[in-house]
Amino acid sequence: MRVDLSQRLIFPSEVAVTNLRPDLVLWSKSCRRVFIVELTVPWEEAIGEAYERKRLRYANLAAEAEGRGWSVKVWPVEVGCRGFVSRTTTKLLKEMGIRGQAQRRAVKELAATAEQSSHWLWLKRRDISWAAK
Repeated sequence: MRVDLSQRLIFPSEVAVTNLRPDLVLWSKSCRRVFIVELTVPWEEAIGEAYERKRLRYANLAAEAEGRGWSVKVWPVEVGCRGFVSRTTTKLLKEMGIRGQAQRRAVKELAATAEQSSHWLWLKRRDISWAAK
């Protein structure tokens, strides 16, 4: 598993060669299976558009990996900026084996974090240190 927290993730070269940097890559060499996970926090009204944009962004990468014999699933997941957790997010959790109470807890935490982060951004909207340079 690789997570791009510092924006320096290098996609596993045994899967495919690319300059794209998904937020999370889960892969199994023995199963030759890859999950490419890309998180988006859009306005709730734009969740469908965000999903499609992220899906298309990784379509060529998925095709290249499949051409190399890998089973690939691209998971664009969306958590709305006001806390709405999309169905794709709950489907991913289920696919990863997170079900029942653990899934409900994860969804609740995702929603709360998105809402708190959006509120923080709103409070900082006029902060001078954020001015365009």
